[in-house]
Amino acid sequence: MLPRTDETASCLAEYASQGPRYTSYPPATEFGPLSADRVSQELRRIGRANEPVSLYVHVPFCKSLCAYCGCNVIPTRDENRGVAYTDQLATEMTLVAGHLLAAKVVEIALGGGSPNFLAPRTLRTLMGSIERYFAVAPDARRSIELDPRRTTSSQIETLGDLHFTSISLGVQDFAENVQDAIRRHQSVIQTRWLVERCRAAGIEDVNIDMVYGLPLQTEASFTTTLDAVIDLAPDRVALFGYAHLPDKLPHQRLVEKAGRVLDRFERASLLLLAIERFTKAGYLHLGLDHFARPGSALAIAAAEQRMARTFQGYVEHRADNVIGIGTSAISSTSRMFWQNHTLLPQWEAAIDARHLPVRRGFILDRDDRVRRELIERLMCDGTVDLTALGRRYDVDTETYFAGELHNLTALGELAAYDRVNHQITTTPMGKLLVRNVCMVFDRYFNAGTERPQFSSTI
Repeated sequence: MLPRTDETASCLAEYASQGPRYTSYPPATEFGPLSADRVSQELRRIGRANEPVSLYVHVPFCKSLCAYCGCNVIPTRDENRGVAYTDQLATEMTLVAGHLLAAKVVEIALGGGSPNFLAPRTLRTLMGSIERYFAVAPDARRSIELDPRRTTSSQIETLGDLHFTSISLGVQDFAENVQDAIRRHQSVIQTRWLVERCRAAGIEDVNIDMVYGLPLQTEASFTTTLDAVIDLAPDRVALFGYAHLPDKLPHQRLVEKAGRVLDRFERASLLLLAIERFTKAGYLHLGLDHFARPGSALAIAAAEQRMARTFQGYVEHRADNVIGIGTSAISSTSRMFWQNHTLLPQWEAAIDARHLPVRRGFILDRDDRVRRELIERLMCDGTVDLTALGRRYDVDTETYFAGELHNLTALGELAAYDRVNHQITTTPMGKLLVRNVCMVFDRYFNAGTERPQFSSTI
């Protein structure tokens, strides 16, 4: 673990730049036109091969829009919109399931937005549709994102009845002035109530999302939030760096009105503080920004090098195919990515016409697949065995990446290449700036070009 000193924070800030989060490779910024027919072919391939599938369902609605939010969200208080949307999701499921045939669904994840925007009856309808149209494995993992401010007792009981075993709760920060700045208010008591009720309902895996780099955060106030989260005893914590992209997300200008967005040094200081507090409390620091209790599912997956990097962050790998349902949902297979229409009217029009609602995507060539695996292993494990990678793709990786390995020397404090064992390994500092290391191997990233669509790497 890096020491928490001003010198360390300064060094992190000096190396920090802007770059992709590498929740996919190539990043979603490289997606372009892709036909629905090509997606149909890929779905049929998965079905014929009977490959396992993880199903992601996007519920875009929230009852209010938080000023910091970077998700695809539709703010509304009209719960009837959730009912109509669920009916349309069922139609999209028939289009997708018709190609997948009997391919097993080994995981169901509901994300948003706020999936608990759906009333208990609507949630039951949604899960009933999934089980009707897909071959859901009896032991399929079921997870859902919840907004602690909006979740009711009846919703929790419904989740228990529907065999959900994992929840993710948004906290971000408990300091009142920070909550004022991001226009999201929730108390520790409110959050504790939800955690305890979910545990009582049989939900075994609890994740809490936090954000560092928000306006008005200080080391003192963030320490109080960190200690409150640790006291809630979650199984996992996802600690995201705030991505301030007001040109892309205009509502984030509201954040600027509340206070100055923190600089790289301040962000680095808060990150180091969080690592110190969580590791002292017994959590393992996994990947770039996740923490897990020893013995938890994610910690075991990390130890067995089964941790994966997806659009949901770090997860236990369950299937090579992630199929997204709903507006803006992204699908990922070994060969391609595709994203549904991000605007609800366009998605609805495609569904009404009984067409797969594909907006854009990317077909990977062999070079993409090699680099994708290398970057994912760096993001997840902090090390890559180039010999094993070369064997899987039938390439001499040392020659193939000769230029990149040379450029890696410029990041001497972040990563090193062992030419005897043919391994790339990040340093403790490089673990925190692993996105910088990955950019060396990203053929689409031009380090000399300003990329305002990307967030800070610290």
